[in-house]
Amino acid sequence: MKTARMTILMTPEEKAVIHSRAESLGVSTGEMVRRAVESYSTAANEPPSESEAVLNALADELFAAAKESRAALAAATRDIQATVKRLAKNRGVANVRV
Repeated sequence: MKTARMTILMTPEEKAVIHSRAESLGVSTGEMVRRAVESYSTAANEPPSESEAVLNALADELFAAAKESRAALAAATRDIQATVKRLAKNRGVANVRV
């Protein structure tokens, strides 16, 4: 079997966790990582379970709600800044920082 080397950067803590997990399985660190990659690839090709589909839908809704919230906050901030400037102008205050 032909092999190729791959260098992966991680924290020392992550490396220790991977090494410890490999030891507990009685395999090399490389073998443990290969198995993890293989199981990820297999799972990615299977349709999501019902609970995964529900979680994916909830995550999509949360993402959309967060996007709407950010837009609403930006609009509110612009409104507040305009109001502060108008109030400052009415009071005759120059160079108001908002």
